[in-house]
Amino acid sequence: MKKLLGFALVVSFAACKENQTGGKPLEVDGTVKNTSSNVIYLEENTPNGRPTILDSATLKTNGSFTLNAKSKEENLYQLRLQGKVVPFAFFINDAEKITVSADLNNTAEPYTVKNSPATTALLSFDQTSYQKGMQLFAQGAQMDSLQKAGAPDSVVSAAYAKVEATASELKSFAQEFIANSKSPVLVLYALGSFQNTASNLGIKGFSKMEIADIINAAAQKFPAHASLQNVKKNLPSTKAQDFSQPDVNGNPVSLSQFRGKYVLVDFWASWCQPCRQDNPNVVKAYNAFKDKNFTILGVSLDQNKDAWQKAIQQDGLAWTQVSDLKFWDNAAAVLYGVQAIPYNVLVDPAGNIIAENLHGEEILQTLQKVIK
Repeated sequence: MKKLLGFALVVSFAACKENQTGGKPLEVDGTVKNTSSNVIYLEENTPNGRPTILDSATLKTNGSFTLNAKSKEENLYQLRLQGKVVPFAFFINDAEKITVSADLNNTAEPYTVKNSPATTALLSFDQTSYQKGMQLFAQGAQMDSLQKAGAPDSVVSAAYAKVEATASELKSFAQEFIANSKSPVLVLYALGSFQNTASNLGIKGFSKMEIADIINAAAQKFPAHASLQNVKKNLPSTKAQDFSQPDVNGNPVSLSQFRGKYVLVDFWASWCQPCRQDNPNVVKAYNAFKDKNFTILGVSLDQNKDAWQKAIQQDGLAWTQVSDLKFWDNAAAVLYGVQAIPYNVLVDPAGNIIAENLHGEEILQTLQKVIK
């Protein structure tokens, strides 16, 4: 269940800004058809800031142009027309000369790029992601309609299974694309693009641990790319942050009390139906591993203590439960950046977060892998 203020998991990357006085030459030429603008701008796209204008040119009568700049390393660039806020073309500078041909009346294919394999791959990624995203949107809308119409649970469940399958396909596609990418910029682009798509569609994106694994692998694969190395350097710590909240009897309980054990910190609430539906899976995992140096610390985002305690009894949650009864302002939830529940993090005996956002059979499967 999502936070009412909205759920947004946006990956932001720190960028190493290079000055343009040195580096390899970059020439971009081409044509722009069906535009009333006279001036075209070449801009460097910086992930955490406004694009930087590197060069400009007046379009000739036939729409042709030539732009020049210097590039320290591979990056994402864009072309924008005077008077327009949104750029009409993006490309990666994996060659010293790149040609962009645009027809702004062609909505199916507004521009093409030559002599840039990385850009060809980027456009292909965008196309497949868009198609899968539209499929997910349609499936989600159908599921919502069935729920509102009061369709049988079996019918709604079948519709939900289709959404889950398509979401899994989209994530697998992004993972494979990133793993096989020959461009560090494509890694960052695809990662950020998928996370935004997942957020917009309300599906499960890459976890913080998965993002760290992707960035570390890419940094090893592309050791000379300064921006990527900077992203790696600025990855958040995987150490679990300590907190303390009262249990059902009002006694303070802190996460650090469980140091030396595997702990699943489980954020949930009595009013959260997806949480309650997933609780049998959490109970199953607890019963399977409670005697193997494993426990669970439940953190409830409830406001009503009676409802919280009643749900604990109804769902058979036999592990320690805490809450400050502050709803979405629960201090532990704020500390861990929780924007939707159910949500959890798996902490190892040394206090490191080794997995997060595990649901369904994922919980048991992950524990089977890490606890021998």
